[in-house]
Amino acid sequence: MNSNEFPEAFEAETVQSEPETKSSSHSVVERKLCNFIAFGVLFVAVAVLYVLHFTAPKTPVFTPKEIVGTPGSGEIVYVNLDTVNAHYELVSILTGDIQAEMAKQEAIFANRENAFQRKYKQFQDNMNAGILTQVQAENAQTQLMQEYQLLEDDKERIFNNLQTRQTEALLQIYDSLQAAVKRINIERNASFIITYQTQSPFLLTADPTKEITDHVLFELNRSYKK
Repeated sequence: MNSNEFPEAFEAETVQSEPETKSSSHSVVERKLCNFIAFGVLFVAVAVLYVLHFTAPKTPVFTPKEIVGTPGSGEIVYVNLDTVNAHYELVSILTGDIQAEMAKQEAIFANRENAFQRKYKQFQDNMNAGILTQVQAENAQTQLMQEYQLLEDDKERIFNNLQTRQTEALLQIYDSLQAAVKRINIERNASFIITYQTQSPFLLTADPTKEITDHVLFELNRSYKK
């Protein structure tokens, strides 16, 4: 082997190792790029979780209200609603008109129903006598059905309106009763004030000294007269 061959071999080896160095550098760059991409994805995921945590609606937490005022005396008193209904002036004014109107409408509809019954009986008599043709019978029956439906619709509408007025009147009476009881209890300071009615006898035994119906009636009528 002469002196010129060694440099050529060395040169060949040098040339052959150069691609391997480039390939190794390229792999390092790819790994760094992958790591950067993974870090970016992780950062975005963390940011999304952060936004969801602070913007998502929170379940309301129950917080008990602060207790204010002074405790009652422990006393239990009661009001007789039958007596209130019989002697409270506002009751007779509000419900008296409604009851009078209801009685009037009941009489009106009783007359209309009686007239319809007479008309229907005449129709049956004509049918049994055979004086109506088939067409006449069908027309008369249709007319009777329409008349009866109109009668029922009018009755339902009017009595529903009266029932609504009755409910509104009772609510007004109850509100005034509740306000009067509260005013009385400012001085009495009872812990419980209950109501009693003959039709709803939840109060089975009552101490007469614990009844405040007279006081309530006096307060109700005094306030109403003002």
